[in-house]
Amino acid sequence: MKKSIRRAAGIAGAAVLLAGCSTPTAAGPLPNGTATASPPAAPGTASGPASTPAAPSPPQPEPPLPSGWLAQITGDAGRLAILGDSFAAGEGAGDYQPAVPGRGDSCHRSLYPAGAELFAPENIANLACSRATTGHLAAQQRLEKTNETGADTVPAQLEQLQGFDPTLVVLSVGGNNLDFAGILQACLLEATPCSDNPGLSAHAEAELASLLPDLVDGYDQVAAAVPAPVLVLPYPQLFDEPDSDCGRLTTEEQRFGRNLITNLNAVIRSAVDSSSAPNVYYVDAVENALAGHGACSQEPFVHAADVSGLLQAADSPTANQELLHPTYEGYRAMTRELVRWAAVHPAP
Repeated sequence: MKKSIRRAAGIAGAAVLLAGCSTPTAAGPLPNGTATASPPAAPGTASGPASTPAAPSPPQPEPPLPSGWLAQITGDAGRLAILGDSFAAGEGAGDYQPAVPGRGDSCHRSLYPAGAELFAPENIANLACSRATTGHLAAQQRLEKTNETGADTVPAQLEQLQGFDPTLVVLSVGGNNLDFAGILQACLLEATPCSDNPGLSAHAEAELASLLPDLVDGYDQVAAAVPAPVLVLPYPQLFDEPDSDCGRLTTEEQRFGRNLITNLNAVIRSAVDSSSAPNVYYVDAVENALAGHGACSQEPFVHAADVSGLLQAADSPTANQELLHPTYEGYRAMTRELVRWAAVHPAP
């Protein structure tokens, strides 16, 4: 079922979803094919062609400053391990580092995922990988090649974690078990609205019902591998509460997407509560990190694309992967919410 949904949707689903939204063009790969969008230019720095005057850049928020117990395990002395799927790896933030040195791959491990700016770069082990499921925490993952020399597989993430002694673990996983992107894109390809498609809703409900034990098992495995706090991040809402259609995306379809993320996060929270591990925590503040900056907003922190961006995504697996993922600023917003959450929660 999942594979058929993905084949039916693909880039066409993204085109239907995003056409007409007021959003920036999706970034394409750099000549070496290993990185896409870079962090925003510093204020006053031109980012377009030399012949185009640069618009004044809005002031960038200061990096979050952790306090209390979080301050003690971050900074130059801290070591961060990042596990899970694309939302953990930093898909959409650009500057992707290969999972297998010297070989391109589809993991898209960015230098700028949520939480990274709290640690010295050399003390971060980003072991997450796009398209990873809960099963890939303990089993190898087959990758989609990005070029002829791309890596075929990466070892299990917990296997890669061996020998690294983190002071903090950030984990986001479960969306690919549900096939969230495939469900949403397939929904948008159909003429029938999501709310009137009982088959699609039933598929989502069935996947959610089977997800809880997989998540609990995954959390327990990670917690058993490291004594450090394991912060489970929910998926941020990609759409703001709609007040109008967004291109061909109706208000009902936007609400379907919001409800799907809400239900997925509810299962994730329940799995954290059901885990017997004492060092696993649910960071609920991240759910609304992108509020006001959803995929159809005037200032999106989510990779949505206009027509030219969709054409670019059709030609570029890298740009296609980034659709409906946070941007560099989106991950910064997620980090700020993580810091706020830690400030009001007692030391693990």
